[in-house]
Amino acid sequence: MRAEDGWDLADVASFLLVPFAGRRAGVPVGGTVEPGEHWCVAATRTLLAKAGAHLRSDSAGPPLHPFAVVGGGGDTRVVAWCEVDVESSNRPVSPDDLALCRLAARLRRLGVDDATWARDTVRLLEEHYLRAPTPEGQSGKIGDAADWELSRRLVIRPAHHDGAFLDLGCANGLLMESVHRWAAEEGRRLDPYGLDASERLAALARERLPHWRDRIFVGDALTWRPPRRFDFVHTMVDLVPPHRRPEWLRRVLREIVAPGGRLIVRDYLGIGDELRSWGLPVAGTTVQERGTRRAQEAAWLDAPGNEERA
Repeated sequence: MRAEDGWDLADVASFLLVPFAGRRAGVPVGGTVEPGEHWCVAATRTLLAKAGAHLRSDSAGPPLHPFAVVGGGGDTRVVAWCEVDVESSNRPVSPDDLALCRLAARLRRLGVDDATWARDTVRLLEEHYLRAPTPEGQSGKIGDAADWELSRRLVIRPAHHDGAFLDLGCANGLLMESVHRWAAEEGRRLDPYGLDASERLAALARERLPHWRDRIFVGDALTWRPPRRFDFVHTMVDLVPPHRRPEWLRRVLREIVAPGGRLIVRDYLGIGDELRSWGLPVAGTTVQERGTRRAQEAAWLDAPGNEERA
């Protein structure tokens, strides 16, 4: 067993995951990798099929963290721990699996640094997004164009006047072009910009939107310094490690949003209350119901100077 992350290995044949629901390690989940498939895609698919579990992005560590590689050549296996939303069954485990769970638990307690968290998250997302067959899937959304609009159009409600709109975590740029079109339908002009931590996703966005290619930046949202300020900045909190989120949002509001502008934070219903619990000055919220699925909510924070523009 070699201590390496395995993200860039091209000959992975199988994987083994140690899932954690809270502090408790579950029964390891293993599987094989199909030809042309990245091991992390096979892992998330198998995790759902065998354990009925999804990866979580709200735990202290990254959703999926590979920490060892076994074997080599055509028989390479990647070993990882992952954060999941349900506990696995209590079936007996072998001595080897038990030792592996203990190793994963010890390494997980040690934690990872911000750079490793970012690498794990970016590699996980880009391997899934770049394999998606639709523009919506390439931007992280399951569903068709109508479902995309239902779930995302609410972000322009707080963008109450013309201005520059930055999407942090822009992926393939679909939200950039969407907000431009939706705002025009309502008589406003939003000039879109985007930032993504993935070079590969940014390249896809530039290929899709060549007329805006100079507006698409690459960088880690946690440390990125913008070339200018933006009237409206849209983000989700899971772009950065959980313990960094409150102070990071304060920095975005202070250094990236233009005076008199707005920081728009989107997530499921409840994000406004979460931001308030962090001591952030939420100025308003808007909710989009989606039938039997969880509602979407966008909360916004006003940058100093907003009262002068109102």
